Amino acid sequence: MTWRFPRQAIRSLPAPAQLLIKRGQAALRQDDWAASIKRLRLQEQDYLNGTRDQNAARPGQRRVLFFVAQQTPPWLEVEYSLAAALWLRGHDICGTLCDGLLPLCEMNLGRTERPPCDLCAGWLTRYEDAFGFNFSRLTQFASWDDRLLAEQQVAGAADRDLEGLTVDTVNVGRLARRELQRYHRGFVFEPSADPAYRQWLVSAILLVRWVSRLLDREHPDVVLCASGRTLSSASLCAVARSRDIRAVTWDTEPTFSDGLVFSHDEAAVLIPLDEAWRQASQQPLTCDAIQALDEFLRGWERSQTPPHPTHHATLDDHGAIRSQLGLRSDASPIVAFANSVWDMAVVDRDLGFANMFEWLFALVEFAKRHPAIDLVVRAHPSEVNGSHDLHSRTPVGAEIVKRHGPLPGNIKLVDGLNPVDSYALAALAGVVLVYASRIGLEVALRGKQPWLAGETTYRGKGFTRDLSGTRQMCDLLDAGVTDDVLSADRIDLAQRFAYLWFFRYVTRVPLLRPLTRPFALRTFRALGPGGDPTVDRICTSIITGAPFVDLARPPPHCESRSTSR
Repeated sequence: MTWRFPRQAIRSLPAPAQLLIKRGQAALRQDDWAASIKRLRLQEQDYLNGTRDQNAARPGQRRVLFFVAQQTPPWLEVEYSLAAALWLRGHDICGTLCDGLLPLCEMNLGRTERPPCDLCAGWLTRYEDAFGFNFSRLTQFASWDDRLLAEQQVAGAADRDLEGLTVDTVNVGRLARRELQRYHRGFVFEPSADPAYRQWLVSAILLVRWVSRLLDREHPDVVLCASGRTLSSASLCAVARSRDIRAVTWDTEPTFSDGLVFSHDEAAVLIPLDEAWRQASQQPLTCDAIQALDEFLRGWERSQTPPHPTHHATLDDHGAIRSQLGLRSDASPIVAFANSVWDMAVVDRDLGFANMFEWLFALVEFAKRHPAIDLVVRAHPSEVNGSHDLHSRTPVGAEIVKRHGPLPGNIKLVDGLNPVDSYALAALAGVVLVYASRIGLEVALRGKQPWLAGETTYRGKGFTRDLSGTRQMCDLLDAGVTDDVLSADRIDLAQRFAYLWFFRYVTRVPLLRPLTRPFALRTFRALGPGGDPTVDRICTSIITGAPFVDLARPPPHCESRSTSR
């Protein structure tokens, strides 16, 4: 059991004392590997220097800049391991760490009091030193009047202009708007009325200016960072793209507990697969590939691959579900699956609807006008599961009631704690509507066409009904359109896309993200050329711009056409 110090008591201590406590907590969790990696590096220094010198003389070497902001596993180990792997291959590695000055940053998320900036900088420095790097600090690129000028610029902007605020071609208003939802752990209906929005805007302006100076000094060929959606990483990527510098992003992804995703110039967690899909859509899957996909999906639906902390025992009997929710036995309901509104994988993924709540409110209004139709709104389980500081502060059910008041009996709200099985609920539905959730793809794999309201990676791939807005959605529902049984060919397309995503794009890298143990290198040779074939391919793609697909070499997947399930 991990011993937890009272947060307020810790925050009152000097930064060095807080750093000691943080090291103690990490030691208890067995995820503080800084000292062991440094010992290993010093033991293998001859190999490291010899391999680096040999490869540095080869042609085609690139300068790669790492932007390190995350402080928890697996971000630190992946970031520094990739830096070491590229350095061993002879590439010129530079980087920067955040060491303060921003009015709001990721450590404020959930409106928690953030630790002293010296604590964050000290923690990151330990791991930088473990791998033997000497990166710059973000404050080195700050001038004394930067914050004052940023605050004046934000203070002088009218409320109506905040979301369109631009600095050096970067829409900082949009980037800050994303962080506002994550900061509050919920949706913000009037950003301009929230004082925190202007603070996030100041942070965004400062980041864009400092990153511009960083790139002016370092002149990288490639920049690499985690996420690409958080304010710091999105600012870096936006400035890099404006200068035609390729930005590589990476992130974790829930398909596998040891899985990572990578992308060129887009946030990897958004699963940007359009280019890869052009080829994959034409490649029939083998029977082995279909079997692997089926086995994975069975485990996923049971929360076994990987285990999901937000999924619990479920009610999957159709009759019991109808009885619990009070659904009519002679009609199929309309079922809408919502997202967690502050999840950065889905924040700002809007097309025909201004946001997810506009879509939900439009559905509720439709159901109020059509009492013969049952509407079920299924909240995402993560709204109320997991640690308390991650709970949504704007759960969809509460916001619907706040907006519409007492609801008629044909509208059913299913919260995240309700044991009703989402897959069984989808099977009962006459129409399945999804904003930007992965469950829409799973519904398609089961043979039913999902209606998509938001922008998601499988939209427009040939097996979804893509909504352009409220009017089209209501017109289709008014017309009684429920012919959503997919043909065998369209199920086949869904299978191809799912396989591309789960088995070819998600890269399982147990060396960098171990499944059952803390990160621990046995030797730096594992990161060197020829040490790990997946790491070899990741490094090649980072440097050359080759697609981040098939990095772990899955089994053959495109030989003979499969039959649909």
